[in-house]
Amino acid sequence: MEMKENLAGFFELQRHIFGICPKCGNFFRLSDSKIFSKKKPIPDWMDKIDLVKQKLDKREEDVLAQKKKIQEEASARGRRLAQLMVKKIDPVFTPRKLNPDDAKVILHPIDYVVFNGMNTADSIRNIVLLDKKTNQEKHKKIQKSIERAVDRNNYDWLTIRVQKDGAIDLEQ
Repeated sequence: MEMKENLAGFFELQRHIFGICPKCGNFFRLSDSKIFSKKKPIPDWMDKIDLVKQKLDKREEDVLAQKKKIQEEASARGRRLAQLMVKKIDPVFTPRKLNPDDAKVILHPIDYVVFNGMNTADSIRNIVLLDKKTNQEKHKKIQKSIERAVDRNNYDWLTIRVQKDGAIDLEQ
């Protein structure tokens, strides 16, 4: 019993003995240090386990990096395929190099207002008023009127925000 107490006391005492590293100047506990002679110690079972763990960790990092690369490539391929499919079914926006997600449906007096760049760029590049080609004189007259107003800068732009509670705020 006395030997166990002496051994426990020995390790407890090492925790209260401090030193200063001669190379870096940091404080350390004697219990945290690895003491060995001038020659490198013979690897024991724990060293072998640590080495295997390091190899496994490195392999896991490599696998995760490879997985990330494969996922990024698959995402890029998927985006390209999706864009090709959209081109096939979208006769309005894609041929004009506009993102359908940037469009807001108005229908009257024009079909769409496209905030070009809203979902893909840092800021809106321009605003496109998009309407179908028509042979109806009444609709052509409205289109010409809008075109003249834009050409002459004869319009006001108001930004109105609808809050979650339904309140409406007009931005200045």
